[in-house]
Amino acid sequence: MGTTKIINILKSDSFDDIFEEFKKAQAEEVIFILPKNSRVGRNESHFVSLASEAQVSQKKITFMTADESAKNFAQKYNFRLLANQDEDDRPDAEVESSPDFETSESNIVNGHDEDSLIKEDPELSEIAEEEQKENAGIIEKEEDEETPISPDADTDEDLSEDLIEEKEGEEYADLAMARTPAARKKSGASGKNLKKLENIWRGSPSGSGKNFWSGVNARGFAGIKKEKLNNRAGLIFTVSGFVLLAIILYFFLGSAKIVIKPQKEKLDFSINVSVSSNYPQINYDSNSIPGQFLSYSAEITKDFTSSGQKEVARKARGEITVFNNFNSEPQILVATTRFQSSDGLIFRTPRAITIPGAKLVSGKLVPGSITLEVLADKPGQEYNINADKFTIPGFKGTPRFEGFYAESSQPTSGGIIGLSKIVTEKDFNTAKETVTKEASDEALSKLKTKTNNLKIIEQVDSQITSLKSTAEVDDAVEGFAIATTAEAKTIAFNEDDLLKLVENSISKKGELTLLKETVNFGYSESKLDLDKKVLTFRLLVQGEAARKVDEQKITKSLLGMKQGKIKDYFLGIPEIESARVILTPFWVRSVPKNINDVELKLVY
Repeated sequence: MGTTKIINILKSDSFDDIFEEFKKAQAEEVIFILPKNSRVGRNESHFVSLASEAQVSQKKITFMTADESAKNFAQKYNFRLLANQDEDDRPDAEVESSPDFETSESNIVNGHDEDSLIKEDPELSEIAEEEQKENAGIIEKEEDEETPISPDADTDEDLSEDLIEEKEGEEYADLAMARTPAARKKSGASGKNLKKLENIWRGSPSGSGKNFWSGVNARGFAGIKKEKLNNRAGLIFTVSGFVLLAIILYFFLGSAKIVIKPQKEKLDFSINVSVSSNYPQINYDSNSIPGQFLSYSAEITKDFTSSGQKEVARKARGEITVFNNFNSEPQILVATTRFQSSDGLIFRTPRAITIPGAKLVSGKLVPGSITLEVLADKPGQEYNINADKFTIPGFKGTPRFEGFYAESSQPTSGGIIGLSKIVTEKDFNTAKETVTKEASDEALSKLKTKTNNLKIIEQVDSQITSLKSTAEVDDAVEGFAIATTAEAKTIAFNEDDLLKLVENSISKKGELTLLKETVNFGYSESKLDLDKKVLTFRLLVQGEAARKVDEQKITKSLLGMKQGKIKDYFLGIPEIESARVILTPFWVRSVPKNINDVELKLVY
C-alpha cells in the first residue's frame, strides 16, 4: 500500500518552507491543499520547482484547490487535480462573489484529529478515525516529526478567512473552521481514505450529491454571528485607543532642531606685541603677554690638521705644577726661573710667579702649589719630552732645594729646528668658524626641546662664551684642537595668549566671534633685549570671524511659532547667513512651546 502525505497551505505560507517540507516527505504521493489567492498558487515558478523535484524523487503530486490560477498551472505540469464540483451543483450556502469563501478550503483537511473537522459530517469524522488507526497500526511513525503549532497561531487570519457572508436579502452563513493544534505531519494514507476524501470534496459518485459544501448552512453556524459582533466591538475599542494615542502624540510629542549659520567676515590686520618673563598676566591695553626665559649651553671640541709648512726653529712648550713643601710662607720666583728635567733639560718660566705656602691640615703638612707654563731653554725636538719631574737649580745647596719641586702631567711639545708643519691663519679661522657654528646650532636645537609646547620665533640670541685652542697661528704642529662653548637664549610664549589678544582686538570692532581654527599668525620686526628680558614683535593676523548670534533670544522667539512664519523671522536677522529648522515627527507644523524640546546649534 502506497503512502500519502497531505500538506495544507495557508495564504501567507512561504514557498521555500513548503518546498522544503515536500522534499523531506517520505511518501509516494503528496497532496497540496491550496486556498484561493495564496502566495504559492500565484507563481508559476513554484510549480516548475515542484515538477523538477517530483521527477527526481519519483513522487506523485496532487492539488486540491478552487484557485483557477493554481488549477491551470497544475494541469500544465501534469499534476493530478482534485477539483471541486461544478459551480451550478454547489449548495446555496456557497457564494461565488465572497472573496473569503475559498479560505475555508485550506482548513478542511488541515489535520486528522476530531476537533479540526466539521462535526455535522460523519464521513469526515470516519476518515479522520481511519487515518488515525492506520497511522497507529499500519504506517510507521516518522522519527523527525515537526514541532506542534500553537492552537492560538494565525487566529486572526483563520477567522477572517473562514467567514462566509450571503448576498443582500439572504441570511448569513458563517463558517468557522477550527485550525488543528497539531503541526503538519508526515503521514501515510491508504487509497481508500484518499478516495473518501476526494468524494467528500467533489461529491459522492453514487449520485447522492453529498459533499462538504452541502453540510454548510446558516443554522449550523449561527453561533459565529455573536462572536463576529464581539470581534467588531473589540476592533472599535482598539481603533479608538489608536486614535486617542495619535491625538496625544500629535499635541504632546514633538521636537525642533534649529541649525544656524552666522554671517562671516575676513580678518587681515596686525598688532604690536610685547612678551616678557617679568609680566605676570595678559595686559589687553598694552598687548602684553607673559613669557618664559629659556637658555641652553652646548660645548663642542674638534681636531684639525695644519696645512702650512716652513723652516722654523721653535722651542718646546709645556705646563708644570710647582709645589711648596718647605714652609707656610709664599715663595716668589722671578721670570726666567730655571726648572730642570730628570734628563737635565732646562725649561724657564716666561713670567714671575708666587708659590703659595704649605698648610697644616689635621696635623699633616699639605704643600702649596701653582700651575704655570714653561718654555724650553733652547729650540729643538729633544725638548719634546713626556711627563716628568723637575727641580729648581737655583735652590741647589740650600734647604729649599728639597722643599720646592715641580711635576708635569702632559708632554711638552713644539720644539723643532728645520722644515715643519705650521698652523696657518686660514687653518685657525676655518677651525674656529666650524666649531662655533656647530656649538651654536646644538645650543639652539637643545633650547627648542625645552619649550614645553611654547612658541619660539626666530629671534634667538646665541653667544660663544668660551674658545680654547691647542695652537696659535704660525705654531709648528702637525695638528691642533679647538674647544668652544655656545649659549642660546630667548623668550618663549603661549600662542593661546595671542588668540586672546586677537579676540579682544576684534571685539572692539563689532559683535564678532573669532573662528580660532581659521587663524594664521605671522611674525615680523622682532627684537630681543636680554638685559630687560623683553621680546617685541609685530603680529600679523589672518583668518575669519563670525557675527555674534543671541541664541537664547532666538530660541525663545521661535517657541510655538508656525512653520510658515519661521522663514520670515530669520530673514529679519542680519547676523544670520542661513538657518534650518527641523520639526519632528512629520506631522509637527510648529516649534514646540516647551524650550526643553528645542535644540539650537551654530554651524560656522
